[in-house]
Amino acid sequence: MENKQRGIALALGFFDGVHNGHKILLNKTISIARAKNLTSGVMTFKNHPLTLIFPSYVPALITANSEKVAIMEGMGIDHVYLNDFNEDLMNSEPEAFIRDYLLMKYNVKHIVVGFNYTFGYKGAGTTSDLMELGKIYGFGVSIIPPYIINGQSVSSTLIRELISTGKVCEVEPFLGRNYAIEGTVVEGKRLGHQFDIPTANLHLDDKVILPKRGVYYTKVEIDGKSYDGLTNLGHNPTFEKHPYSIETYIYDFNENIYGRHMKISFLKKHRDEIKFPSLDALFTQIRNDIQLIDQEYRQNK
Repeated sequence: MENKQRGIALALGFFDGVHNGHKILLNKTISIARAKNLTSGVMTFKNHPLTLIFPSYVPALITANSEKVAIMEGMGIDHVYLNDFNEDLMNSEPEAFIRDYLLMKYNVKHIVVGFNYTFGYKGAGTTSDLMELGKIYGFGVSIIPPYIINGQSVSSTLIRELISTGKVCEVEPFLGRNYAIEGTVVEGKRLGHQFDIPTANLHLDDKVILPKRGVYYTKVEIDGKSYDGLTNLGHNPTFEKHPYSIETYIYDFNENIYGRHMKISFLKKHRDEIKFPSLDALFTQIRNDIQLIDQEYRQNK
């Protein structure tokens, strides 16, 4: 059993995105732990439960596991347990999941979950069941109500919808930050260099949800320094069978950054992806995009 010496206040859920609703739940977990002299923890899964239950319905994730853990630990959570969601867990009856898995594995004194948390085989266990099991097995239970912003309940599903439809400027109130992706700068076709518009081609660290194809005003972070950027995501339909790419023009920047780590935060969609009749037309439009973003966003900050 983990946390043998001190009991634990344990938050349960998948926590994709670690959004503002999740943060209320996690802060509640931390405050309960402090009040009861417990350690604070999160028990979540490396793989989304739908990977086993309904593989074709697995959502594209907002956060990779490494980012999820970093955010939680940065908030002050003492322990983040990333467990495998497997067939045994999928087939566990609700009471067995609590009794034979959670209570055997952790010294649980208090559990914190969201209002719509379900557990056990086919999600049959509800928050009401959890409260009853708490009385039987001697642990406290806190249920966190929905967090409402502008009449909408904050959820990972809502945030994914905003990102995937390109409404990145609407994400921050729900997610608590601008949506960002990270990876390594790799060599592309170097066409931008030929037209004196060099771009950084990003290879993602992890498979996460991407904004709708198009051109975005972005913030770029390299070695702890922040720059304005213009990022194009898509297949570049001007070219035949062009692979999907994430290319960024970085304002006021002229360094070789191949092999370096880069983070791109999406602030606003500028335009959709367009097929141009020629390379000259494409790069004329890119020059216009660079100028327009400079005038509309950068100079009005």
